[in-house]
Amino acid sequence: MQASLILVPSGTHSLGYYVRDPWTGALVDRGYVPTGQGPDAVAVSADRYVYVANGKSETVSAYAWDSQTDRLTSLGTPVTSGAQPTSLAVVGSDLYALNTGNDTITAFSIGANGTLTVIGATSPSASLTSLVAGPGILYGLGADGITTFSAGSGMPAKLSTTALSGTIAGAADGAGNLYVLTSTDVVAFTAGAGGALNSQDTVPLPSGLTASALSVGTNQLNVVGQGSGDTELVTFPLVSGGVSCPTSAVLGSAGQATGTFVSPLGHTVYVTNASRDELSAYSATTAGSGPGLMAVARTRPLPQGVAGLVATVGISPQRLYVVEQAPSEIVGYAVAANGALSGPVTSQGGGNGPSAGAIAPDGATFYASDWSSGGTGTVTVLPIDSQGRLSAGPSVDAGQSPMGIAVDPSGRYLYVANSCYQNTGGGNCPGTISSYSLSGAAPAALGSSPTDTSGLYPMLLTVDPTGQYLYVAQYASGSIGGFAIDQDTGALTPAYTVPAGSNPWTVISGPTGRHLYVTNNNAGSATSISIYRIDAANGSLTPATTPTLTVPGQKPLGLAIGPKGRRLYVATQQGTNGSANGTVDVFTRTNPLASGVGWNTTPVALTSAAPFTDAYGLAIAPNGKALYVVDNVLGTSTGSAPPGNIQTLSIPPFSEARNPGAYASLGTTTTGNDPVQAIPGGGLG
Repeated sequence: MQASLILVPSGTHSLGYYVRDPWTGALVDRGYVPTGQGPDAVAVSADRYVYVANGKSETVSAYAWDSQTDRLTSLGTPVTSGAQPTSLAVVGSDLYALNTGNDTITAFSIGANGTLTVIGATSPSASLTSLVAGPGILYGLGADGITTFSAGSGMPAKLSTTALSGTIAGAADGAGNLYVLTSTDVVAFTAGAGGALNSQDTVPLPSGLTASALSVGTNQLNVVGQGSGDTELVTFPLVSGGVSCPTSAVLGSAGQATGTFVSPLGHTVYVTNASRDELSAYSATTAGSGPGLMAVARTRPLPQGVAGLVATVGISPQRLYVVEQAPSEIVGYAVAANGALSGPVTSQGGGNGPSAGAIAPDGATFYASDWSSGGTGTVTVLPIDSQGRLSAGPSVDAGQSPMGIAVDPSGRYLYVANSCYQNTGGGNCPGTISSYSLSGAAPAALGSSPTDTSGLYPMLLTVDPTGQYLYVAQYASGSIGGFAIDQDTGALTPAYTVPAGSNPWTVISGPTGRHLYVTNNNAGSATSISIYRIDAANGSLTPATTPTLTVPGQKPLGLAIGPKGRRLYVATQQGTNGSANGTVDVFTRTNPLASGVGWNTTPVALTSAAPFTDAYGLAIAPNGKALYVVDNVLGTSTGSAPPGNIQTLSIPPFSEARNPGAYASLGTTTTGNDPVQAIPGGGLG
């Protein structure tokens, strides 16, 4: 599938990349790669190779998009540029870096495999602030004007200069027309003979807008900046290289817009906000009131801008992998277009009593934490082929009674919560988290592993979408432990502990990475979901706008949130007042993208063709069309444990989200004994 791959460099010396999900419309965080110090700009060549200017390191990093693994991979050691490279431009088969620390331009040739070779450096006659690429042309923007260079065949050669005051940023279209943002106007130029620029239009910016960046699409020009208390996106229709009257859209909250980019496929405008650490997607339209907000993703701190390319992104067969504890197996089922299950289509041994599972970001490996009752547990590694089939792999030691397991978004580190729930030594023992590097064929324990938790019985855990923080539910202590993740080594540092409800069990992050959700599994009394806001600056947790949701049933374990963050599903092992059958409920909120919008605290009870005997876990299909309820059955049975099952419910449009009858049953799939978790795989990854 062809998709726009959106690239965001951040102040944490990394490059994050995102894709719009073709089914749900959500922004999917595909992970990140480390860069040099101070990544300030990104350029793309041949819709495959990506270059990052590292201002503090004085280097340029190179990467390639691998369509087989759907990952960015490094092309080797960064190449030295000059003093403080802050802008990049690709013209033909050459890359140009503007070094603002010593007012030079370094030229690189781009090899057949994307690697860079330095050609040389030159000093332009004027001090420049940024570069813009055109067809065979390189534009250098400065405080007092524009310098035009011939480029694409080695060192740039000056052709002409054009006077213009107060330039901020520029962008060129495929025909070579240049659009320049100044402190007061947008100015459009057409390219003439010999690189001369002919001014065509000058359109004033809206009153009160302090502009910071612009981008150009097929039919529109986009400008972002600070308005009267809000960040704004202003769109200018384009007609024959000129600009006409703008329409503007307020971006919803105050912040510092650092970049804008029109997707290569032309349907979406992306905006980065450094104050809120966000990437927002807007419809690319100049009609009516202008662009409409479609999706938001949390970025790594201090996003410095945004770029993109058209990438071939793999769509793997959709699968649902079920962790079956009693037979110690991981079993995979095929997922139809409507979310219905068939199979099983694959299975492998999952060690000795698997408790939970996680899939690597590239979708190629399944990791299972193995309980190993009463003793030291393990992590089992199961490779996944292109058809979603599991094969046998190695296992490595973990701690006592491992439970939760998670892979960081970059795919470099693995974390396992060792609950110490069954302590052979008697009495309470401190829980730990084992940390592993995934750079080799099998997970390798980090030198800092394991890390003690602040509370007893750590259960499930999650890594936030930016890969900076890990959160674990500490069952016996009634708290959530937060850890900072070292970006270079993967080591954990305990950062804080916050109270939760009684016996917290499941912990998940919302799709935008702004909130954390926790089920409190206390039996015999009212149970709840705790909701926290994640501080992007340090990962600390504070109560959200709706801090608690009361759950009708008892002993909630399963928790899942829809891809757009508008529906929150919870499964309980027991019904209201401890009745035998469990429940599945859905909470809703109308606009999760708006600041301060809380949840409707009255849930909707869902039903199926058969009762939820022991609703233990929840999962959502990769395409967002179905909800899977893991029914353990074991909790209410006597004697030998009967088989469990997965009950599948269709997910209706949001207009029908509060209509329980709209969640139609798509069937019940019998599993092995004691299913405890379901993990979706395949799809977009």
